[in-house]
Amino acid sequence: MLQQFIRVFKEFLLDPAKKLFLGEKKIKNFDDLRNFISHKSAYVSQFTLYGYLRTRMGGFTFYKALNDGKFSISVNIARWNIFLASVQDLLLFTFSYIYNKQDRNIILHAKTFLEKILDEQHPFGLDIELKNKTLEEFSQRIEKVNWHICYKQKPFEKSCEALFIWSPIADELKDLDKEIVINSMDIQWQNIMIDFVKLLQPFNNNER
Repeated sequence: MLQQFIRVFKEFLLDPAKKLFLGEKKIKNFDDLRNFISHKSAYVSQFTLYGYLRTRMGGFTFYKALNDGKFSISVNIARWNIFLASVQDLLLFTFSYIYNKQDRNIILHAKTFLEKILDEQHPFGLDIELKNKTLEEFSQRIEKVNWHICYKQKPFEKSCEALFIWSPIADELKDLDKEIVINSMDIQWQNIMIDFVKLLQPFNNNER
């Protein structure tokens, strides 16, 4: 867990430099969009989770706790649940945006699109039961979603709530932090939304 934490923050420090000198890949098809959703969801969910834990617990205590088996399990559970909520939110946002700006047919691919993203997570430890639970939850969400306004009406509310709910911090302490925690993730999502709009090209939903 400690090695994973260090790797994640190295990527976060290098990411702005990569964007500055190399630029980010344009989003032209489903493969590009899938990579964008998966990578950005991982970035936001882990950055906000680890950042919150480190801030609330103190740096030294947090690093030390990562070597504790029970705490590491709790962090891993939180990481997956926040990531999966983030993937759903970002998928709904991007599909809703493309639906309104370019292609009304894209929403027909929402379920299979999510399933492929989750299949790609199996080598990294995604539990089958959690995968199936996520697919069922997503099916219920898209039955109610208004594709016309989803992208501009609190599209990341569920993942922000997931960060607050799943973070392994005592409830009495989390209650004091709720607004700050949710806002910290919302700020990250605002940046991702801006990136997406800049990177999106004329979209070809026949190209995988």
